[in-house]
Amino acid sequence: MKYFINLFFFFFLSTFCFAQDTTVQSKIKYYSEKTDKYLDKQKMLSSYYSIDKRGVSVYASAQDKLKNNSEYFVPWHQHQEFCKYSKEYDSRSLLKIVRDKKLDSLISTTIKNEKVEPSKNKLKGFKIAIDAGHIAGDIAMGELEKKYLDFKKDSIKGLPDSIQIAEGMLTFATAKLLKEKLEAEGAEVFLTRKCNGCSAFGKTFEQWLKEDYKKTIDSLYKINEFSDEKKKWYLSSKCSKRDKFRLIFKDLDLQKRAEIINNYKPDFTVIIHFNVDETNSGWTKPGSKNFNMTFVGGAFMKSDLFSAEKRFEFLRLLLSDDLERSIALSSSVVSSFEKNLNVKTACVNDARYLVQGCLPTTEKGVFCRNLQLTRYIHSPLVYGETLYQDNISECKELNKECDKTKNERIQQVAEAYYQGILIYVKKLQAQ
Repeated sequence: MKYFINLFFFFFLSTFCFAQDTTVQSKIKYYSEKTDKYLDKQKMLSSYYSIDKRGVSVYASAQDKLKNNSEYFVPWHQHQEFCKYSKEYDSRSLLKIVRDKKLDSLISTTIKNEKVEPSKNKLKGFKIAIDAGHIAGDIAMGELEKKYLDFKKDSIKGLPDSIQIAEGMLTFATAKLLKEKLEAEGAEVFLTRKCNGCSAFGKTFEQWLKEDYKKTIDSLYKINEFSDEKKKWYLSSKCSKRDKFRLIFKDLDLQKRAEIINNYKPDFTVIIHFNVDETNSGWTKPGSKNFNMTFVGGAFMKSDLFSAEKRFEFLRLLLSDDLERSIALSSSVVSSFEKNLNVKTACVNDARYLVQGCLPTTEKGVFCRNLQLTRYIHSPLVYGETLYQDNISECKELNKECDKTKNERIQQVAEAYYQGILIYVKKLQAQ
């Protein structure tokens, strides 16, 4: 009898250990393939991470990897906790938790599941963040941002009237229209920009310059972001308004957008942009190209992992399911773009930056790209780039109406986002 009992326990333990080993091997295979497919653009990041039977390690340098001195380490048994807290904590707090190896000691919290039962209101129970790209509320600010079109009347080029478009005006109008559509279906919706011309700080760039610029320079100097000489230059007349926007304000505004989105804890985030043909140098005349595309996180290059914060976001995108969900959301949205806007979906060879700075996903028109918002937002997202503003037909349509919410083409774009979101949510509810 004792023999059979011992044999039973031996069989049980062997089966249990084999199952554990098989699970770990599956994880190693899955996350290794995910890194190669979506995260490592140049196939040069292997010195910064390892995926093995213990878990996932991230290193500050190749020398640290040789010494097995990990900067971050998530063992497989803490994988789920890491993913859960990546949605509960801001990057700096979670970064410290992982670095101090305190995942197990945290008090468990309940994370709302994205799956929502169908109701009369198709989006009831969903929290959605919308970021209207750029900030220009007029052509002057669009010119400062370098996100505008100013085409002179030229009947030979097919322009019976002059064209003046600032992208920030288009994105805000689209966001406002989309918000109304989503709320009508029961969703709770948050806009990072509250008014046309405003930034994520709730003020215009001019207001920020007047009220916050000097304080910001002092704060950045105190944390050693630049030298005494550089600080003097930033506060001198030699530093132009364009320099202040490009070198200081732009990144801070994007950081603020990511911060307030993560604090809101949405089920998913919609980032709205309009595209242009990058080969149409200077954008002084209309072009003929026209495509839709979407971006998600990933496509890190070796130069992208120079800071502890960026290496942490690499780890988060690797281990969480945000990237997989972002691809699913973006696929639904970009398909809706093509259907509702009658504009083709871009393939990898349709733009130079898609080849040089992106990784194509398995879904048509969805590309991994390591942009500031695709990296720092801790939720599934779609970063939409609809149609080319400088296209000869599109620019004439987008130029109509001073109030862009009344522009028919903008209304079509908002509807395309809306229909894509409904498709995604329907798939979620069917899971």
